[in-house]
Amino acid sequence: MSDYKLFTSCLWQTTSAVVSTPDRLYLFDPAYFPHEIEAIAEYVQSVRNGRELVLVLTHGDWDHIVGYPRFADAKLIGHKKITDPERLAKKLQKARKFDGSYYVNRPYELNPPAFDKLVEQVEAWEEVRFIPVPGHTVDQLATLFCEQKLLVVGDMLSNLEFPFVDDSSAYLSSLQAIEKLVVDGEVEELIPGHGVPAKGRESILHRIRRDQEYLLAARKLIFEGVAAGTSEEALAESFRQISYDGAPIGQYLQDSHEQNRIVLMKEAVSLTG
Repeated sequence: MSDYKLFTSCLWQTTSAVVSTPDRLYLFDPAYFPHEIEAIAEYVQSVRNGRELVLVLTHGDWDHIVGYPRFADAKLIGHKKITDPERLAKKLQKARKFDGSYYVNRPYELNPPAFDKLVEQVEAWEEVRFIPVPGHTVDQLATLFCEQKLLVVGDMLSNLEFPFVDDSSAYLSSLQAIEKLVVDGEVEELIPGHGVPAKGRESILHRIRRDQEYLLAARKLIFEGVAAGTSEEALAESFRQISYDGAPIGQYLQDSHEQNRIVLMKEAVSLTG
């Protein structure tokens, strides 16, 4: 059984995991509201016992990065592309706008973080393996705890969401890489960025396969439609009918589904020249 504690924000059920190893505590994406982050900090302090604290940002989306200043003595780790100045500035501004709009009083400034370690490709480090898994974002980073067979994956494979896509081809490749880890017996438990963990081979594979089916169906509809010269209005109407895991897309996620269509349209147009 993996030794971890999971904190779930009331905002989008964003998950913040604290994973224990003999020499270190690993903290992922502390989120979101100040009182929630403070509860995480109190827990970390109560179990740390002199161990090194490693704070991993799975990716640079604003709801995942707001908590890092509270853990000033942590070793901060992320994907190399998370430090893109323009993109990072936009994400931090979104967090400031959200806080300002809802009168969230955050007791620290949201300035660009200084990372102690940046990861660009699959890399073994201490007792973990860092695995880039782009597709939702270009900078998404999964962390595999090899002995525990636990994968902290960021914004993929949620029980709450279909894929939110930045690059559909990269997303499918990342799903394939995770599927191989599961089939090879290297992963038996998975913590997503939102919602509850998937435990056991079949549970994880179910999440992988339903995401693959959604992406493949969406790509087929848009890519073939663009190649055939189908109007964008007709493609948009057909796209709204795509289901996920055997059910229609929920009304509150329709905007994200539509955003996926826009991304896929751009990809399809670039392929046709």
